[in-house]
Amino acid sequence: MFVINKDKKIILTKGDTATIHVAVQDLEGKKYDIKPTDVITFTVKRTPNSNVSIQKEADSEHFIVIRPADTSDLQCGLYCYDVQLRSGDNIYTIVPMSYFELRNEVS
Repeated sequence: MFVINKDKKIILTKGDTATIHVAVQDLEGKKYDIKPTDVITFTVKRTPNSNVSIQKEADSEHFIVIRPADTSDLQCGLYCYDVQLRSGDNIYTIVPMSYFELRNEVS
């Protein structure tokens, strides 16, 4: 199971694959054209000040893919995440801190 709810909380079953397409727009809703040199980074931590649990960069098509191996060694429970865009020396948090819930699988 993979869900992103209206509050941007991600719910993922441990060992499942999740694919997230990143599109960026400004506060007025105008689309930002992601440059080939821009780097989009998705980071998951247990708490904002703890070590990184998962960190993924978006591919050239702006997809972040969480693979089964990315969650296999993690404990189920609540984490936090954000998404940042680095453009040259500038860093923009394009998804502010939200929650990432890793759930047990049955099968």
